[in-house]
Amino acid sequence: MVDANIYNGDIIIVDRSLNAKNGDIVVAMLNGEFLIKKLVLIKNKLCLIPKNSKYPVFEISKEASFDIWGVVTYSIHKQR
Repeated sequence: MVDANIYNGDIIIVDRSLNAKNGDIVVAMLNGEFLIKKLVLIKNKLCLIPKNSKYPVFEISKEASFDIWGVVTYSIHKQR
């Protein structure tokens, strides 16, 4: 998530009371794996977009086990 200014070792604040909307950075569970990605609706398909070009885009299929755990509201950077 380096393109969203979230780096390895950072602490993120996640608000589970918010309803995720298009464009939010979310913590999601996809097929049993936690992910931090940007939630985007593309051509009526829900996708999880990485903010790091090294990682793939995930298109959420109807068969997938998917849940949005919360919306990332802040990140605290580790002092480097």
